[in-house]
Amino acid sequence: MRIAISGAQSVGKTTILNALRSEKIFDGYHIANEVTRRVGSYGLPINENGTDLTQRLIMQEHIVNTFMHDKFIADRSSWDGYVYSCYLWTKGRISYDTLCFSRDVFMKVQPTYDLQFYIQPEFDIVDDGVRSVNKDFRDNIIRIFDSTVYDYNMTAVILTGSVRERVQQVLNAIEEKKCQVKI
Repeated sequence: MRIAISGAQSVGKTTILNALRSEKIFDGYHIANEVTRRVGSYGLPINENGTDLTQRLIMQEHIVNTFMHDKFIADRSSWDGYVYSCYLWTKGRISYDTLCFSRDVFMKVQPTYDLQFYIQPEFDIVDDGVRSVNKDFRDNIIRIFDSTVYDYNMTAVILTGSVRERVQQVLNAIEEKKCQVKI
């Protein structure tokens, strides 16, 4: 299965991904995490300071993850990349060509995920020295996530609660998906 966990910064995507690593069901899975942080580690601006290069590199990572691995779980998806590109375009940080590239990748890659999870904020932003702590930025990102659900008729399982509760929700959704496939 190809599985992605999406949402704005500081909602717990990587925390859930790390908790899922120990679940036996994910033995043999490629774990695709920290795509944006990896791009940032090259010295490129991320978050609300992203650029054309930043967004294109991030979107290309989503292409690679999806088409190189039959079994993977990621703490971001092409949905995230497109949402952040939409934000950056409205702020004049990226070109229309990059926005279109991000949308095209999103449209081609998103249907390849077997399960898409979405985490909405349930707590305040935690400053880890890398992610943006700008609440207005996060609020804008959330609005764009919400609008893309309607604009693109997306289906995502919403994760809520504690880490353990969210892990159980992921495991339940996977089991349900397996049952749907068997029918």
